[in-house]
Amino acid sequence: MFLIVHKIFTFFVKNISKEFKVGLLVVVAITLLYLGFNFLKGRDFFSSDNTFYTFYNDIDGLTISNQVIINGYAVGRVDKIELLPEQGNKLMVTLKVKKAIGVTEGSVPMLADGGLLGGKQINLILGKGKVLESGDTLKGDVELGLTDMIAEKAGPLARNIDSTALVLKNMLVQYEAMSGSIAEILDNTKMTTASINGILDDNRQQLKNITANLAALTSSLKDTEAQFKPIIAKLNTFAESLNELEFAEISKKSNELLAELNKTTKSINNSEGTLGKLIHSDSLYQQLNYTVSDLDRLLIDLREHPQRYVHLSVFGRKEGKENKEDKKDNDKKGK
Repeated sequence: MFLIVHKIFTFFVKNISKEFKVGLLVVVAITLLYLGFNFLKGRDFFSSDNTFYTFYNDIDGLTISNQVIINGYAVGRVDKIELLPEQGNKLMVTLKVKKAIGVTEGSVPMLADGGLLGGKQINLILGKGKVLESGDTLKGDVELGLTDMIAEKAGPLARNIDSTALVLKNMLVQYEAMSGSIAEILDNTKMTTASINGILDDNRQQLKNITANLAALTSSLKDTEAQFKPIIAKLNTFAESLNELEFAEISKKSNELLAELNKTTKSINNSEGTLGKLIHSDSLYQQLNYTVSDLDRLLIDLREHPQRYVHLSVFGRKEGKENKEDKKDNDKKGK
């Protein structure tokens, strides 16, 4: 095989003109350049891919030959981008995906950032459903990029910074308003301090005398305290003796009272004395009842007929008539 190729090449070299050789070389170079350029863009002429279409309102810098990624692995590329004025300037993006990848109905081509250095890519999120054929359309979506996330977080932060700046501004205004009052207070304090120092200077000798008198008074109080300590000790001893004496006296009287009480109780139990006889003798108790009953009748009769017991008369007493009435009443009672 090698010998055949070598013979054909030798025949062309010997029998073809120089112009043809130059032209052929140029064609081969252009072909190789075209193939290499497309290879660098991600196009492989020797492999067949499935084609899918998706639509975006804004591709945010997506370019042809950007990668199609599944879980961080490149499975295709962006093949074409077209602007559609008749659909409100939407952008149709053509994707080339390897045939080995089964793209299903629920799959979503997510437009996302390609990394911290910039650039865009399509993150293909596979879904459930039947496998699509080449030429079908997928519903695209846009992932929140790093810049958008920073902008979203920076909004509240900026508002907080504005609020803090406003608070600081108000504090500075208040400080400026208070600075005059603070200076005035400091001046007044200085004047007050100077006045106090003047008063102290004018009365320094008097203060010394007062301090000396206080020292002498303190010394006298200490001496007096030393003198009073024995007196207080004697008073405490007297109070303790008095307490012991009072307790002994009270205890003695209590014992005597208890003895008398026991004696009285014993007499009552032995039916001695009037109270003992009253408790243990039924006849004495009945006599007392009769006496009380007679006394009660006497009081009732005295209330109803007082003239029988009390005789008061200014002009003299008619004895005959009254004696007759008493006699009648006595007869009635006798009956």
